[in-house]
Amino acid sequence: MFKKFSALKKHSLVFCLLLVFTISGIPVFAQTNKENLSNPFYNYKGKLIIIGGGSIPDSLFSFFGNYIGGKDQPVVYIPTATTDEYFIQKGEHLIKFTSQGYTNLSTIHTRDKKEADNPKNLELMRNAKGLYFGGGDQQLIADAYAGTKLYDEFIALLNRGGVIMGTSAGATIMGSLMVGGDARDDISKKYAFNDAFSFMTHTALDQHVLARNRQFDLISVIENYPGTLGIGMDESTAIIVEAGQFKVWGKSYAMLYDPKDWAAQKKKWGRVLKPFKMMASGSSFNFVTREIIK
Repeated sequence: MFKKFSALKKHSLVFCLLLVFTISGIPVFAQTNKENLSNPFYNYKGKLIIIGGGSIPDSLFSFFGNYIGGKDQPVVYIPTATTDEYFIQKGEHLIKFTSQGYTNLSTIHTRDKKEADNPKNLELMRNAKGLYFGGGDQQLIADAYAGTKLYDEFIALLNRGGVIMGTSAGATIMGSLMVGGDARDDISKKYAFNDAFSFMTHTALDQHVLARNRQFDLISVIENYPGTLGIGMDESTAIIVEAGQFKVWGKSYAMLYDPKDWAAQKKKWGRVLKPFKMMASGSSFNFVTREIIK
């Protein structure tokens, strides 16, 4: 009788916690048994908030603040994807965060890899709880920080449980391939994509997908890069990533391009009928089972 009562109390506590998180608006993620199952896409302790550009819902700023332990915690903003130096010098890139109540903001910005490894920058990242990449051209981010000691600190942030958020170019840089550019002109051809930062491995991330009619651009990726998962986010929509799965959150849709599904369709039909699957806000994708949960 006592064991039955204890089990009931345990289930009641779990239910109450889920209810609290649901009411607060914080997405609740199912846990994956990482000891027994293989996850080839994301295994860090920290989280990613990957936004498809456009206006960013206030809720995503709230999630970011909650995940890092409060809006008073140190956040580093990297605006390097934009070419508008005057915009950066005036500090206008920080307005979106200060207007949301963030009080502990720093900027790292350079076009020089040696300057990226300035001890002051390294110290900022070592103390940071969160990191944000702004929009523009993802190649500019890679040119400035790929292969640097500062990049190693990005990874260290994820390893210690920090959060990286980015929008548009700042979203694409988080995957393993930088889709975009000339490859959009003819998606029937194989294109040698440059390397992104691989916060998510074996993954190509695209943005502004429906707003800019890009919903077919990732087909060439899953066709020519076996094992690479394609994920496209529309504007004002994000995927929130943690070890085990990602969850869609926002005003529009994310699109999933799974090469396993692609291969099965071609084998069965000889041609592709459904190259991607639409995922609405609140749905999630399990990295291990490769299943969408609605």
